[in-house]
Amino acid sequence: MNKNARQYTVRFSATMVLYMAALFGSVHLLQSVEMAPVLRGAVALLPVLPGLAALWVVMVFYRSLDEFKQRMLAEAMIIAALLTGFASFAYGFLEGALDLPTIPLIWVFPVMIGLWGLAGCFQKYVVYR
Repeated sequence: MNKNARQYTVRFSATMVLYMAALFGSVHLLQSVEMAPVLRGAVALLPVLPGLAALWVVMVFYRSLDEFKQRMLAEAMIIAALLTGFASFAYGFLEGALDLPTIPLIWVFPVMIGLWGLAGCFQKYVVYR
């Protein structure tokens, strides 16, 4: 593992630890403490801060890669965004036609990130091997 990859792993792991702490802490506060609506909103958004830091860490790592690896990651993200967008678009039609349950929006980003990983694996082992 090269220096940039090690730095990325350490930094990303740290942001994920902070994210988990903010997530569990905010959920605990929201369930156990009575607050004004504005304060509840601020507490609910606490996990977004380390999430934004994680995005910064990803971008720093992306910029450290060579052009080919950047292209692979960018293409995988485009594929993931398109698949996520079209899946939510199609589900919206099915939701109305078949009276399916609404999927909470909080799942859109994790699905897109998961598809990014799958698209990256597909590219690495099938397209660019």
